[in-house]
Amino acid sequence: MFVRTDDPLADFSRHDAEQQRALDRLPKCCHCKEPIQDEHCCELDGEIFHCECFVERHTKLTENYCRE
Repeated sequence: MFVRTDDPLADFSRHDAEQQRALDRLPKCCHCKEPIQDEHCCELDGEIFHCECFVERHTKLTENYCRE
């Protein structure tokens, strides 16, 4: 819970530290290494991804697999 005091700089520092602790608890994407803040993520072979990163990394063009 965020409590305001008469010291705005200290309030900001405390709030910023709380936000960073919350981010540090989140899993990190194996592709971009950023915390996953979305409700959903993707997992493949034990690796966790942002859904967007998963699509970017694992989506292929069908035409590359067409037979002649």
